[in-house]
Order: sequence, then C-alpha cells, then structure tokens
Amino acid sequence: MEIKWFGHAWFGVDVDGVRLIFDPLPEKYQKKLGPSVDLELARKADVILISHSHTDHWGRDIIRSLRKPGTAVISPRKPANKIGEDVKVVEAGQRVEFGQVSVLAVPAYNMRKIYHRRGKGVGYLVTVGGKTIYHAGDTDHIPEMSNFGKVDVAFLPIGGKYTMDVNDAALAAKAISPRVVIPMHNMTTKPAELARILGDVPGLRIEPMEPGQTLSLTDL
Repeated sequence: MEIKWFGHAWFGVDVDGVRLIFDPLPEKYQKKLGPSVDLELARKADVILISHSHTDHWGRDIIRSLRKPGTAVISPRKPANKIGEDVKVVEAGQRVEFGQVSVLAVPAYNMRKIYHRRGKGVGYLVTVGGKTIYHAGDTDHIPEMSNFGKVDVAFLPIGGKYTMDVNDAALAAKAISPRVVIPMHNMTTKPAELARILGDVPGLRIEPMEPGQTLSLTDL
C-alpha cells in the first residue's frame, strides 16, 4: 500500500492496483491548507470519495481533473447534486461495490458542535485487496467507532474546533484499534503530537506525515 497525503483531508491511496482519492482539496485552499499539487503526480483515480459538502473537501474542478473514464465518485447527497457529473449518493450504513472495491459509508458528525450535524456527512471504510482503510471525514470521537471491526489504516482529524482535537483523536484511535493511524485535518496541531500521546500504546502504529509526503506500507 502506498499513501500520499496532499494536506488537510486529501489522500491518495494505491493498493492492489486500485487508486483511491479521498476529499481532494480545491486549488483555492491548497496554499493555505496543503501544498500546491501537480495533478500529474496526483494521478487519476479509480474511486473518488467525498465526505461532506464543505468546500475544503471537494470541488468540481479538482474532481474533474482527477477523473478518468470509469472513475466512480461517491458522496453524500448535498455535494453530489453540485458536482454536476454522475455520482453515487450514499448515506451512513450504506455499502456500495465497484469491482474489487467495497465501500461502507459510516457516521461522521460533531457531538457538541454545530459544524457537522448527524446525517449530513460520512466517513468511509474502504476494503480492497484484503485491506480496510478508514477515512473519518470531519467528525468527533463518536460511539460508532467502537463497532467498525477490522481496520488496517485510519486517517483521523486532530485539529479541534471543526473536528475532534488530538486528545479525542487518541481516544478514537484506541476505540478503532487500527494497525496504522495517520493524522489529518490538523489545523495548527502538529501531526507528531498524536504520536507523542499514543507512543506507549501496544500494537498501535502512528505515522505522522508532512503534506506532499508518500508513505509505503509493505508490512500490512
């Protein structure tokens, strides 16, 4: 598995010959929230997954740039009706299949904030090549995380304000118990802070990344 973090909540994941892209960051946000991206390096996707309607997680132009013939785009209803091209609409609890890729949309919401209401956005559990990747979207540490089952890699927000902060992300990581945790949506929090908090938890591997960095996982 090869993972590239483009900054904020945007990841590209290559596993078993499949290219997944999560929450691609529109150009207008790239200098503020992540590096400017050479789309040739980003490469075209087999599946693009959008977690919710906030425009720092999707944009028509960036989705169009990352599509190729046959690319599946998955999204909750609100952004789907603005993307303007064929999109598979999902809600939490719904599973969809695209060839060897199985996608389960899961809840993502704030517990005591108003930014992300229950039912408006989702996270994703994506299984391909026998590996399951969890992209949390914008969410707090929520009770449903304890029931996700086997997760190999989890992308967890740590920034606070709009999502869980780094301390709640640590609790979420313990609840999910993935093999690898990668911090995202970090705002002003350094990704290494999650590694510091969870450094003594047996069996939990934290991989802080820098925007633009590629991580190869050969031992999953």
